[in-house]
Amino acid sequence: MTTILLILLLACCAGSLSAQSRIYISVKAGSSAVLPCDWRNKTQLSGERPHIEWRTPSETVFERQGGDQYEGEGYEHRVDVPEDKLLGGDCSLVLKDVRLNDSGPYESYLLERQMRRSLRSKRVFIQAVELSVEDAPEEAAAAESVEEFSLLKQSASSSAQVVCSLSPIIMFIILLNILF
Repeated sequence: MTTILLILLLACCAGSLSAQSRIYISVKAGSSAVLPCDWRNKTQLSGERPHIEWRTPSETVFERQGGDQYEGEGYEHRVDVPEDKLLGGDCSLVLKDVRLNDSGPYESYLLERQMRRSLRSKRVFIQAVELSVEDAPEEAAAAESVEEFSLLKQSASSSAQVVCSLSPIIMFIILLNILF
């Protein structure tokens, strides 16, 4: 019986571990946020301009392919992936004048055409970012945004982060208490 419980616990914890890293960013309302992204090790583009897409679970926030770009509803004039940086592999989303309702998960994708003349695209996952927006006075937001960006760069340059949810850890502690 204890073997079965241990196997269930390990399966639950392993299911919550992710090979894809999720970066957590917290900013003050009114400041700017940089959601990190780098497509260089995700694909080999053969002479094409990269086509990047940033999404939330419910909508497209931003798309860029060369000089063409799309800004989602409510994000107009507040989002950008600078074209010069995108060509070098940096597909980080710059979100200005962050609002409380900007909080939530964001994911970046590289869209690749299936065949040279095809209109169909394959979506390649790049990065997941969880944005948390705190209500704060405007003068404090600018100073903290610079500090958070430097921490973010350190986090993005480190190896992939593995996140385990709290519930499997709690289950493991409970299981240890039961067994011992």
